Amino acid sequence: MSIHHCAPGINTRQLALIQRIGRIGYWEYARAERTVCIPAASQDLLAAILGGADKASRSLMEALCDIERKRFQSALDRALELELTINIEIEASRADGSPCYLVVRGIPVQSDHGSVQLAGTFQDISNQKQREADHENVITQLQALLDALPQGVSVIDRNLRLILWNKRFHETLGFPQSMVFRNAHFEDFIRLNAQRGEYGPGDPEQHVQLIIARAREFVPHSFERQMTGGRTVLVEGYPFRSGSITSGFITTYTDITDHKRAEEQLTRQRDVMKTVIDNFPGGISLCDADLRFTTYNDQFGELLEFPSALFSKGWVDFEDLVRFNCARGEYGACDTEQEVKAAVARARNFQAHQMERMRPNGRWLEIRGTPIPSGGFVTSYIDITERKQTQEQVRQLAFYDPLTKLPNRRLLNDRLSQAVMTSKRNSCYGALMVLDLDNFKPLNDTHGHLVGDLLLIEAARRLVSCVREVDTVARFGGDEFVVMLSELDADAAVATALAGVIAEKIRCKLSDTYLLSVGSDESTQVTVEHHSSASIGAVVFLGNQASPEGILKCADAAMYLAKEDGRNAIRFHEL
Repeated sequence: MSIHHCAPGINTRQLALIQRIGRIGYWEYARAERTVCIPAASQDLLAAILGGADKASRSLMEALCDIERKRFQSALDRALELELTINIEIEASRADGSPCYLVVRGIPVQSDHGSVQLAGTFQDISNQKQREADHENVITQLQALLDALPQGVSVIDRNLRLILWNKRFHETLGFPQSMVFRNAHFEDFIRLNAQRGEYGPGDPEQHVQLIIARAREFVPHSFERQMTGGRTVLVEGYPFRSGSITSGFITTYTDITDHKRAEEQLTRQRDVMKTVIDNFPGGISLCDADLRFTTYNDQFGELLEFPSALFSKGWVDFEDLVRFNCARGEYGACDTEQEVKAAVARARNFQAHQMERMRPNGRWLEIRGTPIPSGGFVTSYIDITERKQTQEQVRQLAFYDPLTKLPNRRLLNDRLSQAVMTSKRNSCYGALMVLDLDNFKPLNDTHGHLVGDLLLIEAARRLVSCVREVDTVARFGGDEFVVMLSELDADAAVATALAGVIAEKIRCKLSDTYLLSVGSDESTQVTVEHHSSASIGAVVFLGNQASPEGILKCADAAMYLAKEDGRNAIRFHEL
C-alpha cells in the first residue's frame, strides 16, 4: 500500500484551518487500489511529524516497520470489509530514527460512485505517549518510595480494590503474599482478619460487613489495633481526591509494639521524605492548610529566585509570597492587592493543575499542583528551558536556513500557499521574485567558502532591508533567494509597478560593493572587496490565476531570462 497526493472531497480552506489549529491530518482509503490518499496540506503535516526534508520525502507506510505496516493494512482491510470504524495507534519512525506515534481514526463512507470507502484523520500523539511514559516513571519512583517507608502502605480505589502497596503492607499485617496483587478486593483482607480473630469475638461475616460499610464512607481515621501474637499496629487512613471526587483511600500501618522502635521508624520516615524532597529533580513546596509554605527544598528558592530572608522564620505566608512576586513583576502588569486577593481565593479552593510558565528571566517552568486531602497543596517546579529551546531548535532546523537565518524552501512554500489563498479571497495582487547572485562562484573559488558564506549573509541582510515586515525573504539554497510580496494592490498595473520599484531597489542594493572581513583577530583579519549583482525574475499573481508551483516556475524562468540578457537585470514573466 502506498500514499499518494489527491484532492479529497473537503474544503481546502477548512482542511488547512483544521491542520493548522488542531494539527489533524486527513486521509481516504480507496477500496479498488488499496491506497491511502492524503491531500497536500495533510501531507505537509505528515512531513513535519516525520521530519522529512520535504513533503514528498517519505510516505507514512515507508515510516512504519514491517510489523506495524502489516497491522495497519490489516486494520484498514478489515474495517472496509465489515464496514466498521477504525481507531488504531501506530508507531512510525522519524527521519532521524526516533519513534513517533500516530492515532489513526476512520469511518466507512460512500464515494460518489456508491462504493464504500474509508475516510478519516491522523494525529501525532507522541507527546501524549511521552507523558504516559513519564507517568509510568513517576509510578515507579513512587513505588520505590513506598518500599523505602518503614510502615506498611496500601492504596485502594473508590471500588475498594488494591491499586498500590509496599512489601511492608503484607509483612506488617501478616497477609500471605499470594493474596496481595493489583485489584485484589479489600473485603478479602478484612475477611481473613475476621476469620483469624483480629476483630475480637462475634460472627466474622458481621465484622466484615460492618468494616466494609465504614470503609465506603471514606472518612479519615487513626486507631491502634491489637494483632494476634501481641503486636500493636497504628492504622491511619486518608481519602484522596481527583478534583472534587473522592478517588480512594491511603492507609499506613505502623508497628508500635516497642515505643523506641516506633520513634526510630518515624525518624527514618522523616529522613526518607526529606531525602526525596531534597533530591527531587526540581523545586518542590508544601503549603499547609493555614496557607503557609512550611516545607520546600533548595531548588524551590533557586528556580524561583526567592531571597533567603523571605523564609527567615522557617516558613512564609502564601499571601506574602504572592505579594513579593507581584512587586517584582512575576505576573506581569497587575494590581498587587487584587492579584493577592484572587490568588488566596484560589488557594483556599485549590484544584489540581498543570501548566507551563515563562519567568521574566526567560526560564521556562513546568508547574504541577496537587491538593492535600487534609488541606493545603503540594507544588512541583521543573525547569524545562532546555526542552523548550530544543522544540525551538527543531523548528529552526525545519523551517529556516542555518546560515542566513532566512525561511527555507519549506516555509516559503507554506507562506506562498497562504498568500495565494489570501489573494484569492481579497482579490489583491502579490508578487514573487527569484534572484540569483552574479559572480558568486569566482568568489568561492578564489577566497573559499567562508568568504562566500559572508557574502550570502550580507546579501540576505540587504534583501530584508528592502522589503516590508509582512513580506518574506527566503533562501532556496546556494546563491538563490526568493522574495515574496503580499497584498500589493487590487489593480494589476499598480501592483506590477510597485513590484518593479522594489525589484529595482533590490538590484541596486545587491550591486553595492561588498567588504567581507575574515580572520580570528585584528592581526590576522583580511578584508575582501567584492563586486556582485543579481539576476532577478519576477511574476505578479492573483490567487485564482495559478498554483504556487506555477508561480514559482514562472519567476524562475524570468530569472534565467535575466541571466541570458546579460545579468544584473530584472525580467517579468506573465502568468
